[in-house]
This record gives sequence, structure tokens and C-alpha cells, in this order.
Amino acid sequence: MNQKERTILETYKTQKSDFVKLEQIALKQVQKIVDECDVRIYTINHRIKEEKSLAGKLERKGEKYTTLLDITDILGLRIVCFFADDVDLVAKKVESVFDIDWEESIDKRKYLDIKSFGYLSVHYICSLKDDGTVPPELLKIRFEVQMCSLLQHVWAVMEHDLGYKTKFGVPAAVSREFSRLAGLLEIADEHFSRIRDKVSIYTTQVHQKIVEDNAADIPIDLVSLEEYMRYSKSMSSFLENISKTCHAEILNESPENYLNQLAWLKKETLGDLQNMLVEDSELAMQMIEKTLAVTDLDIFSSTVALRFLCRAELIIGGYTEKQAADFFYLSTKDKQRSLRYAKELFSDN
Repeated sequence: MNQKERTILETYKTQKSDFVKLEQIALKQVQKIVDECDVRIYTINHRIKEEKSLAGKLERKGEKYTTLLDITDILGLRIVCFFADDVDLVAKKVESVFDIDWEESIDKRKYLDIKSFGYLSVHYICSLKDDGTVPPELLKIRFEVQMCSLLQHVWAVMEHDLGYKTKFGVPAAVSREFSRLAGLLEIADEHFSRIRDKVSIYTTQVHQKIVEDNAADIPIDLVSLEEYMRYSKSMSSFLENISKTCHAEILNESPENYLNQLAWLKKETLGDLQNMLVEDSELAMQMIEKTLAVTDLDIFSSTVALRFLCRAELIIGGYTEKQAADFFYLSTKDKQRSLRYAKELFSDN
């Protein structure tokens, strides 16, 4: 390491506290960016380069740098989106929040050779905007913001940990395997985005039918059940009655755990669930008055409606105590407890 490089390293030691301050401000702004973009984010990683790592960089590429401010990745942040096409939304917002050094920034997706595959990401070299609140010494420091999809992130981590990017390269056979894998990940990224879009369209269609009270033929799945619990007029009315009876607030929670129970009861469509609500709600409310209205709880999960409708169905549907025990076993995975629940159900009703 020559004198210039040692000077840069010494400067870093004395100014590291500035990078810590910059990290706090940049991270807060990145988190705000993510919130405003309204996209699903897997994680936001951030780090300040360690002294040892910086020393290694200077030994390898020291001729590129004159001062510490020439090094743009001492502070780095990575925004990992679930889906590849969300990267563009986040990148656009990053462009409006930070000042971008376009000469140093790169969108690897635009420069990838058409005959190869690889880690696609957007790397922006950024600095804070002068809004009058940022300390002047921080405005001079540039930092890196990377944006990628979850699968692109996986590629980068595996590439790094397996030593793919080494000084001497890797055997051709290994390089070929990496290329094949990268190609699969790119295809998977595209398909995950398509699946997300299909689920979104399906959710909108289900929601509309439920609101119009025309959803009887829709199969019960997690999407349709969640929409029914939230937007069905009949279910909303039933939950409101529970709230009034128990003097408690109803908290919306996922009904995912009841998919197996409803399937066991042979409730296959939202029409089946609607019929169960009509036929079993009176008995279900009686059970609720006996067990919940006398408690001191002031918050109940919205799934309490399904819990007692299913129990009422076991009685009204003519199921035996043994069958009821099998039903309870779906959730308890405990035979003795399931038998006790079944016995209590039939003895109380």
C-alpha cells in the first residue's frame, strides 16, 4: 500500500462517524421510499465497509482513487423486491429522492449480453439532496443503492459465497452451470410476476362477485375465503352481532387455518359457506353467548365466526362425537384434547 492509499485509509478512520450518520439518514429515506411505492419488499440490507475490506479494495484498485470521496460504495444499501418488475417502481422513486450520479450508476439489465445470463440489478450512486437539514459534510459523500428481485439477490449471494467471482476465474464447466442456473432464475422471476398478476386479477373478480352477492359458485380457497370474510354482507352482519353480544372489537385476521376444517365439512364453494351461515348462525350465536360473552376479552379475531359456525355445523349436520373428534384433531393434532372438545360440544348441546 502506497502513501496515497494509506492517507485515504487514515481519512476513513477519522471520518467514519460521518458514514454512520449518513447511513441512518439514507436508511430512513429508503424505508420511506419502499412504503410510498406500495410494493412487497423482502428486505433492505445496509452496511458500512469495514476498514479491512476498504484496505483490500485500495490494494486492488487504489490507482482509481485520489481521495476518500472518490470511493462510492463505502456505504451501501440494497433493496430486495419480491418481484423483478417492482424494481423499476422502486428505482424511479429513488431517482426522485436522492441525487443520482448517472455517470457512475448502472442498470445491469441494459448491458447484459444477449447470449448470456447473470445477475441483473440496478446500481445507483447517490448523494443526499440539500434540503437545509442535512449537515454539509454529508452532502459530499456518495453511497450506493442497489435494487434487485429476490431471485436476483439469491443469485448474487450464491455467486459470491461459491467464489464464482474470483481472481483466476472458474472452470468452464462450472461457469456453464452458473449460466444455466441464472437462466432458470430469470425465467422463474418472470413467472412469479405473472402468477402475482393472475392472483391480483382473480382477487378483484372474486371481490366484485362477493360485493354483488353473486359468488355462490366460487370455490373456497385462501383468496376467496379472505374476501368473503371481509366483504360479504352476511358475514359482516354476523361479525357485527358477535361484536355487540360480546362487547368486543373484531380484529380481521387470516382465515387460512379454517381451510382444512371447511373442506372436512365438505364446504367447497362460497355458496356452501353462505348456506352454513344461514342455517347454523342461530346455534353458533347461542354457543358464543355461553362461552365468549361472559369473558373479559375486548378483542376477538374475525375467525371466531368460522370457529363457532363449524361447531354448530357438527351438531346440526348430524355428525357423531367420534367424527367431531376427528374434526378437532385437524387443528389440535392431539387425540385426547380432540376427544375432550368433542365430548364437551355434544354435552353442552
